[in-house]
Amino acid sequence: MDLNIPSTLDDFTIDWLNEAFLVSGNNYGPVVSLVSERIAVGEGFLGELARLHIEYGDGVAGPATAIAKIPTTDGSLKPLGVMLGVYERESLFYEQVAPKVAIQKPDIYFNGRNTEDEKYALLMEDVGRYRSGDHLQGATLTEAKAVMETAAKIHSRWWDSEELAAMDWVPPLDSPINMGLQNLYEQSWPSVMDQYGHLYPEWLPSKLEEFIPEISKWLKSWAERSRTLTHNDFRLDNLLFDDSKDPLPEVIVIDFQLVGRGDGSGDISPFLGCNLDIELRRSSEIALLQDYFDVMQANESGYSTFDELVHQIDTAHLFWLVNWGNTAVTADHPNQRAEDLFIAVLQRSIATVVDRDSVQYIGSIDQ
Repeated sequence: MDLNIPSTLDDFTIDWLNEAFLVSGNNYGPVVSLVSERIAVGEGFLGELARLHIEYGDGVAGPATAIAKIPTTDGSLKPLGVMLGVYERESLFYEQVAPKVAIQKPDIYFNGRNTEDEKYALLMEDVGRYRSGDHLQGATLTEAKAVMETAAKIHSRWWDSEELAAMDWVPPLDSPINMGLQNLYEQSWPSVMDQYGHLYPEWLPSKLEEFIPEISKWLKSWAERSRTLTHNDFRLDNLLFDDSKDPLPEVIVIDFQLVGRGDGSGDISPFLGCNLDIELRRSSEIALLQDYFDVMQANESGYSTFDELVHQIDTAHLFWLVNWGNTAVTADHPNQRAEDLFIAVLQRSIATVVDRDSVQYIGSIDQ
């Protein structure tokens, strides 16, 4: 049975849900009542989400709530999402990767994809019952330990995987889109300084101005070590915690629109650099990296030495500081929390680059 792929959130109707559950093999009793509630408005500018409140008639009761996710219906923004491949990537992740990686993520009830017509839709488990991470507040040490363990589970599963290498929809670090980042950062840098320059130590901007023209070279160099699957938006707003597990909470990971291939630093560096309070990161970063390294080594994967891992993370901190500056001046700031978050992210990332003396690696790409 061919099932229409919803184009708007209003297309998730009672009749559609009954067909979707039937096609997916979930023999739930007929849906008799449906209330749709828009969520995350203004938070994901390339997509739209709704929480569906569902009631059933006679038969097996299905989920009381589910999440509907579609591309943005903004005609000026959807082409950007299509060009970046974010909708296709998330759909293919849930189809080809999710069943093979031992982390918690939403179950999928329907995964619709028509690349020719640029139509994509997901109906998935509502994980809102779990405790959400708070990027602005920052992770606790317990949360950070759990997140690093989860990252290691992902990275070790796909390290040097021939199966991953054959997935041509998973872009490496030197993909054409990524190779355009240097020009983007060069154009936005004056705005970063105009709006946020007061956050930087007086000596740091000139160093970053030396680094930005090297970014394409760094990405090509890192692409040679693109050895595993990376989430690439591995921050607390995309992580939830199941506190019923011991000794660490179990991490539920959401939003797989940016998955790619890398060496793992694209998840570890931004998490440590901007998701932890500055003082907690200073006191715990090396120990957290050691935890990650130990899990990778136990699974016969990852960098061969701990020093090599630390060097890579310290270098990646430079890239992420420049990236967050660009994001701060180009992304929407729909509310005060968003503005406060961008300031916190920049302050944390600046402190990380300074504390780790990451600027020492500027210019070394040609050596």
